[in-house]
Formats: sequence, structure tokens, C-alpha cells
Amino acid sequence: MHIPTHRNCDGSNCAVIFIHGFMGSPNQFTELADAVYDIGCTYKTVLLPGHGGGIKEFVQFGVEDWQGHLQDEINEMKGYRNIFLIGHSMGGLLALNASLVEENHISGVVLLQTPLKVYWFNPRAFFFRLRLLLFPKDHGIRSAYRKAKSITISKLFFYPLFLKSVIQFYKLVRQTKKRLSEVFVPVCMFYSKQDETTSYKSADMFYNGLQHTQRNLFSLDKSWHAFYADEERAFITNKILAFIQQLRTD
Repeated sequence: MHIPTHRNCDGSNCAVIFIHGFMGSPNQFTELADAVYDIGCTYKTVLLPGHGGGIKEFVQFGVEDWQGHLQDEINEMKGYRNIFLIGHSMGGLLALNASLVEENHISGVVLLQTPLKVYWFNPRAFFFRLRLLLFPKDHGIRSAYRKAKSITISKLFFYPLFLKSVIQFYKLVRQTKKRLSEVFVPVCMFYSKQDETTSYKSADMFYNGLQHTQRNLFSLDKSWHAFYADEERAFITNKILAFIQQLRTD
């Protein structure tokens, strides 16, 4: 099941909102969400419109729906002094755009494998995707991808509809790229050199584009787009917790 979660930390002045990516799932954030709760943060993991079901429902929604839903989730957290947004892949694009709304008072944004450039026909990326298909069903990497995907495509004639959603995704990429210089909230970024979806060039594009804010970029060597090696998962968690602790105010 792909369902949003909300766990309130009594007496906390800090809230963290987790935003999944294109066709992604709130299930991706289970361990990280528990970790931010343990340092005293309320959290939400959102389920974006059209996700959690089939492709027929998915293609009915687009950028305005996804961004609007995130805004609704932020509005519900307006009572917290500190609000952090953590987005995986497309979720990071939505997070950055939400940080531009002055009334949201976002304290910081975390980007996990967020793309400004995507691998479609790169031979090396194709090889990684092929490896993924050849892994046994119980393999750790394949299990991680199954957990991270919330959209099912049961009938072949729905595949052409998918192009509509891809166009919406690229619309969001273009919008975000144009507004990077307007971002002033601190940003913490993680990119893997083994990512088969998000080009590693995105890391430099974000770092150079986010020229008016504090930003930290961390490189990963073993993780994929939706799978994190154990030691790198621990590294990411520790860096994110430190990022929150550094920026949160009493």
C-alpha cells in the first residue's frame, strides 16, 4: 500500500515534509522519517495526486495539481516555527518551488537525486536499467524499486498516455531551472554517480544555479536512483539530521 503518513511529535517546533518523485511513493521515506522524529520533529510523507494507483488515474494530474497538493500540506504545518522539505527526484523540484512562496517560511530544503537533466538514451544508464530487470525478485535493489514505485500499468494501450505525464514533468524542470537564482533558503543536495535516471550533471547545474543561498553538495558512489547502499543511507541520514539541527530555531 502506498499511503501518506503523519506522525506528530508533542511539543515540537519543527516539521518535516517528505515529497516523493515522479511515479514514486511515500514508502521511500520510512526510515528517514523515523530518524527525524527521533530528533524531535513532526513529519508528513505525502502522496501526490494521481499516485498510488493505476496509470489511468496518474495521467489525469500534472504540475499544478502536484504543487497545489504540496502547498496544502505546508498550510497544515503553518503552526510550526521550522518547516523543512525533503524531496526525492521530482519531489525536490516541487520542494524548491514551494520554498519560493515567502509566506511558507521554509527553513531548508533537501534534494535527493533531483534532476535538471535526465538519462534517457545513455548507454551506461540503459545497462543499469537492464541489470535491474535481471535481478531476482527478492534482490535488495529490485525490492527497493518495487517499494518506491506507486503506479501500476496493467494494460499496454495506456502506455501512450504516459507521454502526457512526461511532458508535465519536463514543464516542472523548466520552471525550476528558470527560478534557481530566486532561491534563498539553505539547500542540502545528494547525488549518486551511479544514478541511472538523474544525470550527475544535475548536481553541478543546481550548485551553480543556486548562487544566492547556502548550499551543500554530497556525492555518492554506490547508490542508484531509488536504492541506497547501507553505508550511504546512513551517511545521508546523518547529514540531513545535522542540516535540520543546525537550522532549526527554538
